[in-house]
Amino acid sequence: MSYPPRRAKPELALITGAAGGVGSATARRLAEGGAKLVVTDINEERLAKVASDTGALAVPADGSDREAIHALVARAVEELGGLDTVIATQGAAIGGGANPKHVDSYHRALDVNLHGCFYLAGEVLPHLAASEGSLVLFASTAGLIAGPPGAAGYTAAKAAIIGLTRWLARDYGPKGVRVNAVCPGFVRTALAEGSMAHLAEREGISLEEAYALSAAHVPLRRVAEPEEIAACCAFLASGDASMVTGHVLVADGGGAAVDASTVAFDG
Repeated sequence: MSYPPRRAKPELALITGAAGGVGSATARRLAEGGAKLVVTDINEERLAKVASDTGALAVPADGSDREAIHALVARAVEELGGLDTVIATQGAAIGGGANPKHVDSYHRALDVNLHGCFYLAGEVLPHLAASEGSLVLFASTAGLIAGPPGAAGYTAAKAAIIGLTRWLARDYGPKGVRVNAVCPGFVRTALAEGSMAHLAEREGISLEEAYALSAAHVPLRRVAEPEEIAACCAFLASGDASMVTGHVLVADGGGAAVDASTVAFDG
């Protein structure tokens, strides 16, 4: 073997947004692999359930607050004895368009989906450099193509996450740190259900029919399950991805590959 040895899988991991569908699935995936975990989210009740299920230490925190993130990382390092994996699944679909009335929601969308990840990266990267570890950020297909109507801030934030991922990969690669991003499309979570409920009400259909309608022109004809996105995170954080950094892993059933002008030809 001519390349430097890497740990086979995460051992000391911090997961943000862990009370959400993807975050909790990622915590379960890493715990099943034997990782010691610290999990965090602003939702204390759901976070406690995830911690109970996975044996993780729950540290509730606002993922957009710089001081709270500083304290979180310090606690995680103290409890675990270091960090080799950080997966930032935090995020929220905060609505608003390019309208002066939506300035506050625009800034809030950036705080939750972008600035919090930037603050987190600044805190964890020295520890990841010490362990030659891995950072996985969460973008979205909204960052690759236009997000849904009324999602200006969310779309801008997710596009910026992709740029941040690539810059961090370039800057921290010489220190042995790998930085990648995951770009899901719709995932069957509580976050997606808000959009699907709106679609179902508008079209007079059921929630399941709304999911099917949203995926009607996605090549795999379905949305993702949280466990499928968790598997992407586990891969990027594992030794199997030892030569992967600066990469944006799109996990959307092929949706971003579709030219919207061709969907009329779908059978």
